[in-house]
Amino acid sequence: MARPNKKQHKIPRTYLQAFSNQDGLVWVGDERLKIFQQKPSNILTENDYYTIRFPTGGGTLEIETKLLNGIEGSYSDIYRQKIRNIRVLNLEEKAKMAIFVASMMERQSMLRDALTDFINRLEKRIKHMQNLPNSVKKQMANFTIPSKEKGVPAKDLLKLGKDVGSLHSSLIPKLLPDLATIIFNMKWGFVLRNKQSYPFITSDNPCVMMNPATEIRYGKGTIGSAPGLIQKDVEITLPLSSDIALICGWLLETDCLYTPIDKKLVDNINFRTRRHARTIIGSDQKMLFEIAKRILKIKRI
Repeated sequence: MARPNKKQHKIPRTYLQAFSNQDGLVWVGDERLKIFQQKPSNILTENDYYTIRFPTGGGTLEIETKLLNGIEGSYSDIYRQKIRNIRVLNLEEKAKMAIFVASMMERQSMLRDALTDFINRLEKRIKHMQNLPNSVKKQMANFTIPSKEKGVPAKDLLKLGKDVGSLHSSLIPKLLPDLATIIFNMKWGFVLRNKQSYPFITSDNPCVMMNPATEIRYGKGTIGSAPGLIQKDVEITLPLSSDIALICGWLLETDCLYTPIDKKLVDNINFRTRRHARTIIGSDQKMLFEIAKRILKIKRI
């Protein structure tokens, strides 16, 4: 494996640069509510984050070098040539953008953490079942599984869980085609912030999927409010710069048009971003301090 322990960006550096100030720096608010200034190239990195390690030793960097780098390069060209200049995308550019949006959903670290949590709970469940009395095991063996698909042996699942990082990275190219196709078929809107409002912020989990309708109906954080891509009211938001954000959904009336929005809607998108984030990033120091104060006030209640 070439270049071991290479720092890899969980969120692309080329994407983060669009949130930098005139000095090429961004303001960062971390989980401890510490706010500091940094270069986009020095944040949200982890050694060998996308490296797939082989059981026999060594590994491959191809997820980064052959897949993600190409996706990021295509996005960077589209952003510089079209989006930044408020020009409408053609279908090929929308398709490339859909792949980028899908990759932003799949690569973020919270998804890896959720996978780790799932493996840990699965391991506890398997160990519990292994310790059941033999009589109970025999009864369970007679159960009919209502599926024609072949099952995966428990030992193989647990083996995969020994290296969740490699598992997560290996799933990215398998999941992207179907996910990108669904996102491409949605209607898109590029929204432009009012200059009187704060700029858009981004985060370590900037591509947010939520369903406003089910959250109103069932409450935030409930099982009933969980979003799904085929739900008619679902929305995906992805800030693209301090001034532009992307919204994808099934109920939008137009596709790929640019629309100015007021301060209230900018605040709404920023709230979605920070609500799903651990680390927030932006060009405005004052805004990040205000967010930190708000979070501290809520924690004291």
